[in-house]
Amino acid sequence: MEAMAIYNFKTTERDELPFSKGDTLKILNMEDDQNWYKAELYGVEGYVPKNYIKLKPHLWYAGRISRQVAEEILLGRRYTGAYVIRDSESSPGEFSISVNYGHHVQHFKVLRERNGTYYLWETKFTSLNELVDYYKSNSIAKTHLVLLRDEEEKNSELSIGQSLDLFTVVETETLVLMAMRPVILEYWPFK
Repeated sequence: MEAMAIYNFKTTERDELPFSKGDTLKILNMEDDQNWYKAELYGVEGYVPKNYIKLKPHLWYAGRISRQVAEEILLGRRYTGAYVIRDSESSPGEFSISVNYGHHVQHFKVLRERNGTYYLWETKFTSLNELVDYYKSNSIAKTHLVLLRDEEEKNSELSIGQSLDLFTVVETETLVLMAMRPVILEYWPFK
C-alpha cells in the first residue's frame, strides 16, 4: 500500500518516521492504531500520523482477512487471475497475496528484504504496486500461465501472437497452444 505525504512531518518520538510533503510512503500496517500507520521511507520504518498522508486507493488490498475468507472471495469471482493482497496471518506486519488458479486459490507470502524491496520469486520490487503490475503481464505461477487480473480485466483473453515474459500464444492448423519462451517459430500459410 502506498500513500502520498500531504504535509511535512517532523518527529517528536524515536519510533516516528519523518517525511516531507510529496514523499511516497510504503504503508506497512494500518490496523494497530486508529491515528497512526506504520510506514517505510528510504528503508527506514516508523509511525506516521494518518492525517498527514493520503492513501493511494487499491481495490486489491483486503486488509486483515483470513486465508479462508480470501479463498471464498476469489472462488466467488470465478475467473483465473483474480487476486487480493492481505495482511499476513502468520507474520504480522507483512503481506500475502492470494490468487485464483481456476479450481483453487494459491497463497504466496510476499517476502521483504531489509532494504524494503518486495519479492515472490527472483524479481524485486520497490512497492506492492510494482509487484502487482509486474504479475499482470508475467506469470505468477511457475508451471503454467496465471496473470493477475482486476475485475474489469476478467473478460480479457490472450490473443494469438501475444508474447509475455515466459509464454507466447501460438496457433497451428488444429489447435492453439502456449509455448515457453524463448521460442523461434516460422509461419507458413496453408494453401
